[in-house]
Amino acid sequence: MSLPALQSDPAVPFGAAMVLVGAVVLAVCARYVWRASAVVRASDADSLDGVADGTLVRVAGETRRGDADPLVAPFSGVDCVALRYAVEERRLSPVLLPWYVTVHETAGGDGFRVRTAAAAVPVTAPAGSVVLDERTVATVGPDDDPPERVARCERAVTAVPASTVWRDPPRPLAPLARALSLGTRRYTERRASPGDEVTVVGRADGAGVDPVVVSDRPPGATLYRMARTSLAGVAAGLGGVLLGAFLLA
Repeated sequence: MSLPALQSDPAVPFGAAMVLVGAVVLAVCARYVWRASAVVRASDADSLDGVADGTLVRVAGETRRGDADPLVAPFSGVDCVALRYAVEERRLSPVLLPWYVTVHETAGGDGFRVRTAAAAVPVTAPAGSVVLDERTVATVGPDDDPPERVARCERAVTAVPASTVWRDPPRPLAPLARALSLGTRRYTERRASPGDEVTVVGRADGAGVDPVVVSDRPPGATLYRMARTSLAGVAAGLGGVLLGAFLLA
């Protein structure tokens, strides 16, 4: 007598895959959320006197120039000590609604000082994150010429494409693209200039503070701004793990 064939449950491999993918997403996003939580885990400090190297500190005060020349923001020409700038282009979203997509974004900074009530605390390196108010310097249609500073920056940065299908659509689609302002570019800067009030979170390194973030917001708002995408990833990853575990149960 032959034995009946074993029936495999298709939910088992699917559930295992869901657990695996969910766990990976959860781990990656949770790691970034933990890193961003430094802004609330750090201890307030007016100076670094008596602070051990490696200690996570939060220093708030007025920015002062360091020994190096300040940065010059590429679009506005404003002197600054911390900067994040972006080029955004108006495109169709996956649900066919126009929105601005980041084409190029970068951050930078030079050493500067934060003047507190007790000391001028050196900030020794560019920050990994810059959470500052966004300023739109220029908005330029696909058929318009950008301001000279903007044009110069675009020529110098190879990561910014001179032409895209949204700026130069196929001829039959051009009237619709222009009606929706597709291909319009927006040039934004987030910058801290000498004299601005900022909060710097980082680790004491003997020479000053090696910064994790430069912000102009309270710690809670800074954490939300840094981690909001990763928080959604944590929720999605946890949901995947729970769904996979349910299918395997």
